[in-house]
Amino acid sequence: MDFEIFKGIDTVYITGHRNPDADSIVSAKIMSDILNDNGIKAQWVFFKGDTVDPSSRMLLEESFDSTPQVITEAELEGRKFLLVDHNDVLQSVGKVERAIAAIDHHSASGQIEHLWLSDYCCTALYIYMMFRDRYNFSAIQKKQIFYAVLGDSVFGRSSRYKPQKDGDGVKALGYTTDYDEYFRKFFVPTDLSDPHKAFSENGVKNYKYDWASMKSGYIEAMDTALLAEYKEFVQNYDGNFLGIWLDYSVPETYAFFKFGDKLYEYRYGCVASRAALIMPYIIETFGK
Repeated sequence: MDFEIFKGIDTVYITGHRNPDADSIVSAKIMSDILNDNGIKAQWVFFKGDTVDPSSRMLLEESFDSTPQVITEAELEGRKFLLVDHNDVLQSVGKVERAIAAIDHHSASGQIEHLWLSDYCCTALYIYMMFRDRYNFSAIQKKQIFYAVLGDSVFGRSSRYKPQKDGDGVKALGYTTDYDEYFRKFFVPTDLSDPHKAFSENGVKNYKYDWASMKSGYIEAMDTALLAEYKEFVQNYDGNFLGIWLDYSVPETYAFFKFGDKLYEYRYGCVASRAALIMPYIIETFGK
């Protein structure tokens, strides 16, 4: 990364996607540390009203040592942002002109001129591998990055996790690649006590392409007890919606894509990554 792109900017604000997970929060905080260490004034931010999922919250409580600046939608105007863990402005700052650059591991949106993209299982690990020869990461920062890996790879169970590449990164951090103990301690299935709320809010992101706009969400469970109800929710959704049900007991993944007035169904014999497996297929298939 060439820090020259930040020259002349009073403060570089750094944000992950809305309703951030551990990876977004860790990536934003650590990039703030790195930029400040290099003489570039930077501040990581959190959007007022956003929430963090229970599993990510537990991981952060075990590893975090600071708090962000909280901002509102009204405070976005006039600020310049570095996006982390996403590169689609609809998932955070709203307008392309507010984004200077992005560091991410999802599909390229085509919106950001200065984009550093990787296939590491989480953005925080990509940042570590990118800067470890230029920045002295502390023990607590390495722990935060490791915990971000746990969250974004679902404790090594996600199809986005590459045992050799990501595992080597974890070992470089000084941690084990045996994640079972962490899964038992930190994994929290989606709260389905209010199914409609869970179906409509859990893991939801907005996507906009030149061929369609859509929303996507997911459910993490240890069974398929409400799978039929989830399929019905996606079928009846008012708009395009990609719904993903992850059953960790098998493991198996069910994906339902409502596109126009049709419902498409897919099944994977693994914990299928939305970013690395399902969305690229949707884009390739329906974006033609």
